[in-house]
Amino acid sequence: MSRYFLSNNQLNMKIHINIIFSILFFLFIGCTDQSANKLPDRPLERIAFGSCAKQWIPQPIWNTIAETKPDLFLFIGDAIYGDWDGENVFEVTEETLTRDWGKLAAITEFKQFREKVPIMATWDNHDYGKHNGGAEFAKKELTKKHFLDFFGDPADSERRKSPGINDARIFGPEGQRVQIILLDTRWFKSPFKKDPRSKEELKKIGKVGKYIPNTDPGVTLLGEIQWQWLERKLKTPAEIRFIVSSIQIIANEKGMDEWGDYPADRQRLFDLIGSTGANGVILLSGNEHFAELSKTDEGPYPLYDFTSSGLTHVNEVYGKAPNSFRVAGPYIDLDFGLVEIDWQKQPAPEITLRIIGFDSSIAFVYAINLNELQIN
Repeated sequence: MSRYFLSNNQLNMKIHINIIFSILFFLFIGCTDQSANKLPDRPLERIAFGSCAKQWIPQPIWNTIAETKPDLFLFIGDAIYGDWDGENVFEVTEETLTRDWGKLAAITEFKQFREKVPIMATWDNHDYGKHNGGAEFAKKELTKKHFLDFFGDPADSERRKSPGINDARIFGPEGQRVQIILLDTRWFKSPFKKDPRSKEELKKIGKVGKYIPNTDPGVTLLGEIQWQWLERKLKTPAEIRFIVSSIQIIANEKGMDEWGDYPADRQRLFDLIGSTGANGVILLSGNEHFAELSKTDEGPYPLYDFTSSGLTHVNEVYGKAPNSFRVAGPYIDLDFGLVEIDWQKQPAPEITLRIIGFDSSIAFVYAINLNELQIN
């Protein structure tokens, strides 16, 4: 049996390279965290968002996003693929996380974008550190530290001191308040329930995922701590609210990683919007590797789920899967979402949802009057 050993010189060189990479990464964080944390102090009129970016793939789409001049960008999942390199799945370590966040930091277009546009972020499974992982993931404290370090959370931030990375902010004065609520769909998530049917059976009915609704007592997506936090945030006064989820909330037929796998939590969210009197809610989501807009009447008023994915790759099969809630799309190409708020529109502000392609083309546009999003 032959074995391969690194010579002392080779080993020292590898150690030195890793040290240099780590120093460069943390220097980048130190140079950019102030701009990343300098959130707008004025009413929001233009919010861009996106998800799913492989750090080893070129990312020119950041230039296109910058051209729309957003007041804020929401990175809503899979900012890196920290558990996969395009060929192999692996377990995250301090070294791999430093390396992979460093790769994103080194992308010229992203670096330039970040210097101009404030970013708020939540994670999905791959930047969480485990494909479709949940509460069971043993290294979530490690991945949380790297995530918050990269996005410039202060050392004394609330997210540093509490479980998960959910976050909420309000922008603008009374009459023009926009609330951004970032949910964490990983930290507390119970295991999925596998669909017992074969691949052939699932293909016949157009189902592309491998999960079925988990109705077992006690299962949760958000966890009770986060539910209580969300209830408090929804009771905070605001005219428009964006509830941000890394995975789709309304569409529930694909059997993929989605709120439909946890039907009790899905309905609980709709009910909570009503019981807290939270007007003006629009849902934003990612993960799916295509873009679409879904609508349901299961809430206290029409609820919309605006999905954008991905920034570096898409999946045609996922995009063609059934969605009886769909009102726009699917768009199966590189894209990002843009939300524009016209505060001067009469008789009430108008919210315009756009999916924009990497070449600045408009995939679809959908306008919602704020009067539509009110509890009667």
